[in-house]
Amino acid sequence: MPTIALHQKYRPKTLAELVGQPYVQTALTNAINRLHIAPAYLFTGSRGTGKTSTARIFAKSLNCLSFDGPTDEPCGTCQSCRSIETSNSLDVSEIDAASNNGVDDARALIERSSLAPVQGRYRIFILDEAHQLTTQSQNALLKCIEEPPPHVVFILCTTEVHKVLPTIVSRCQVFHFRALSLQTIAQHLQEIADAEAIAVSADALMVIARFAEGGLRDALQLLGQVSLLGETVTANHVIEMTGGVTATDLLIVLEAIATNDTFQLLQSARTLVDSGKTPKLILSSLLQTYRDLLILKAAPQATELLTSPVNYSQLKAILTHWDFDALNQSLAHLQKAESYLRNTTNAAVWLETCLLNLMPMLRSIPFNSPEAKQAVGKNGHSRKAISEPASATTVHKPTDLAALWQKVVASAKPGTQKLLTQARLTKLQGTKAILEVAPASFAKFEANQQAIARMLQRVTHSPKPMTVLIRTLTATKNGRSVSATPL
Repeated sequence: MPTIALHQKYRPKTLAELVGQPYVQTALTNAINRLHIAPAYLFTGSRGTGKTSTARIFAKSLNCLSFDGPTDEPCGTCQSCRSIETSNSLDVSEIDAASNNGVDDARALIERSSLAPVQGRYRIFILDEAHQLTTQSQNALLKCIEEPPPHVVFILCTTEVHKVLPTIVSRCQVFHFRALSLQTIAQHLQEIADAEAIAVSADALMVIARFAEGGLRDALQLLGQVSLLGETVTANHVIEMTGGVTATDLLIVLEAIATNDTFQLLQSARTLVDSGKTPKLILSSLLQTYRDLLILKAAPQATELLTSPVNYSQLKAILTHWDFDALNQSLAHLQKAESYLRNTTNAAVWLETCLLNLMPMLRSIPFNSPEAKQAVGKNGHSRKAISEPASATTVHKPTDLAALWQKVVASAKPGTQKLLTQARLTKLQGTKAILEVAPASFAKFEANQQAIARMLQRVTHSPKPMTVLIRTLTATKNGRSVSATPL
């Protein structure tokens, strides 16, 4: 016997079982109990929020044969309830308005509405995707919807209420089915996972809830899909199955940006693209993560607002690299890049360009640091951009050179850092720099001269390539003499 899909197996059978729609649930329950049945209803909302399911429940409540009148708790076992559940009822017609949207279909519906119910109390017409009805067919239904026979009830379901004629809307009781919250979806998924013995982590359920975008049906579809993996479902499993960017991939990109590692950044971007991730998806995921970083920077306790695949502890660890202004600038840059990406003919190259442009923005400078104070005048106006490259006449103090070289060392990979600590930056003027190294290390520095020049260019944000001179130190009787060797 084939297995029933989760969204069908756990479809609500009564109004009390409706998930995440308390307003709709209460209003329809009271309407049934007080016998205030309107001639027409309009259920509107995003996909998978329960519109059609509620229409069926309402139909069963009106026509349940186990009670003398309408009930808010239909039995589900009488002939009327079972036939409505299987869409075989003679009194309840479910009509696909997408394929029955012409004037002739509307006239046929009007003729059928004059017939008396066969078993139940009401003859009910459920029009799914009602916005697909043509303007002419909607106009043809106006009179019938406004003043139908006393035994007829119309229920129109639509995801695009703005396409329904205002004259139709004004003749219906309108119920708005809202998108379900992440917590509501995750809690309901957990109950079903427990009932079905599906091993799934709490993080994975939250990822499913985010992917569903407020629709419970989509969430149940995805839960049933990931349950086929045969192992404990994690957040990465869900992200991979939906084609998203995992937290691990995002952290690699963020770490490369934070450490000014151009090679690692470009390599990570190319790996993601080669694995089937679109540049738009990568930028969107990165934008979501930067948004979470900005929230945690401003409100560290607002964990319920986080939406990216990267969890709270990972975000807190990476957050130490940047200040609020740097994150804000990066977020604005990503937003602009996302709009440009729609019009570019070479999305992969534009993605790499966008990621590279993030690197100089993310230079972390404390608000009260000497550099930040020097960058702002007494009246609050900016004196000079902090990341502006030094001019050809600028002469740096030894303390500034030492601090600058420490940044170069910090930006290098762990294996290179040990080598760079054996050098000293003695002069920097424009794009020309001088390093002093011990004679034993000269050969290693000579082999890495291009890489050192690029690292120095990145740290100083120089628009032009750097020229680096290496000087070896030798001892003499009169002290120390310097032998300069240009690279």
